Amino acid sequence: MTRGETIINNLFLIAGALMIAYYLVLGVCVRFGQSLMFLWPLAGALCVGRYFFWRHAAAVGRLPAGAWFTALRIAVLALLAFFLAVEGFIFAGGLTKAPAGLDYIVVLGARVNPDGPSGALRNRVEVAVQYLRDNPDCMAVLSGGQGADEPESEADCMYRLMTEAGIAPERLLLEDKSTNTAENLRFSAALVPEGAHVGLVTNNFHIFRALSLARGVGWEQVSPVPVATSPVSWPHYMMREFFGLMYDGLQGRLKF
Repeated sequence: MTRGETIINNLFLIAGALMIAYYLVLGVCVRFGQSLMFLWPLAGALCVGRYFFWRHAAAVGRLPAGAWFTALRIAVLALLAFFLAVEGFIFAGGLTKAPAGLDYIVVLGARVNPDGPSGALRNRVEVAVQYLRDNPDCMAVLSGGQGADEPESEADCMYRLMTEAGIAPERLLLEDKSTNTAENLRFSAALVPEGAHVGLVTNNFHIFRALSLARGVGWEQVSPVPVATSPVSWPHYMMREFFGLMYDGLQGRLKF
């Protein structure tokens, strides 16, 4: 192997080890079993496997070469470039700021655990409560149904937390039938008057897709109200959001 090939091969080993370590940290600090979480150890194992394969191939003098290998490299680099470009849009969406004076905010639901709201849901509620305090004429739609493993609907959980925080019940509208973001927005649209300026309260990694879905269901005046994500969870959710964006795009639900 040349010096450059050795460096690249070592980077594969480092990347693989970091991915596997991140999987373990995420599972311990947050929880195992999150959707698409298996991709971290899978990608890590592939990187580590590539490292040992390349070392062995170099030792026996049979490094991959030829037109097929060049084509494979180009395809992998093209896919990586596409992934990074999409991630750039997702990242930029989370940097936007919430405008003051919105007519409505729609608080998108997140998981309710058996012992209470998940960290993501609690954070969204805190941001929504603060926005409603700062904008006393604003109303809120609390959107989220009840999953099979949730003790109550996400909308009911948010309603309880927000009224306990001092938000008047008459400022809160509940949408408790949705099971995904597309339904959140479609069902919530029925509760919002036509022409209202609406803000979407959701995590920063989710802003770009949520706004695209909202425009896809016909919302013309829609703005972000981003919520910070914990540093431990953020890399996983950024990766997972790529696949969510691809899925919704293939379904024709997005409007940019």
